[in-house]
Amino acid sequence: MMLRLLALSLFLVSGVPGAAWGGKGHRIIASASVRGLPRVVGAWFSGQEGMVVEHASDPDHWRRDRKEPPRHFINSDVYGGPSSVPLTPDEAIDQIGARRFQKTGQLPWTVQDQVRSLASAFRDRDRGRVLLETSYLSHYVGDLHVPLHTISNYDGKDTGQRGVHSRWETGLVERYVEPSSLRILPTTQGRTTLQSPWRWLQETYSLSSLVLADDRAAGRGRGKRRGGAYWPLFWQAQGSIVKGQLERAGQRTGDLIVLAWEMGGKPKA
Repeated sequence: MMLRLLALSLFLVSGVPGAAWGGKGHRIIASASVRGLPRVVGAWFSGQEGMVVEHASDPDHWRRDRKEPPRHFINSDVYGGPSSVPLTPDEAIDQIGARRFQKTGQLPWTVQDQVRSLASAFRDRDRGRVLLETSYLSHYVGDLHVPLHTISNYDGKDTGQRGVHSRWETGLVERYVEPSSLRILPTTQGRTTLQSPWRWLQETYSLSSLVLADDRAAGRGRGKRRGGAYWPLFWQAQGSIVKGQLERAGQRTGDLIVLAWEMGGKPKA
């Protein structure tokens, strides 16, 4: 909480966006999320998109809080697959135990909590908090659309593919993704609920085996090196998936912004 309060104070004092720091993918998602909003909700972000984008990677810098890392992933295979992940933390703890629950990750519940925090900011008509909580929400929704954030073999350790996590979510994005090439998808208007992250989890999880297979195929015969022909081969196989996940994460963050606005009483900006 103290880390969030400190971030909020810096956020409000800064006045203008500074240099974005790290996480190209998260910046893309944050930007898309507010650009696809209906006008009445988008008014809360008018002229402030840069502020939302600037803070989209803040949660990655809260590592001193030992409770933070599990908020960014969920090893859904521990539960027997994403369709078996319970809807509440209490049910999850009953299923796998408190200690395992902490180690296995808490991403979908974190998304829910963040929607509630954003709803509170809307209810209080606190624009500074609305902007900041939206930044955080975009981050966690973005994580939920990274296939390797949904499995225990998140960095290829079990399959001899160490580093695949950063190769997919950072290496491909930094090398090949041009923000202008991505679609800004409008919100889906009323089809998103607090349980929607579980559906998104299943979709994202279904991509994880293909990510590993394509990384393995692109790197075949190259040992631990990932230069030369590896990157274009991996992009050829995964490029459409990477771009699609970025687009969907932006749209779905927007959907949750609208949901939070409704939960907060539909206040006017």
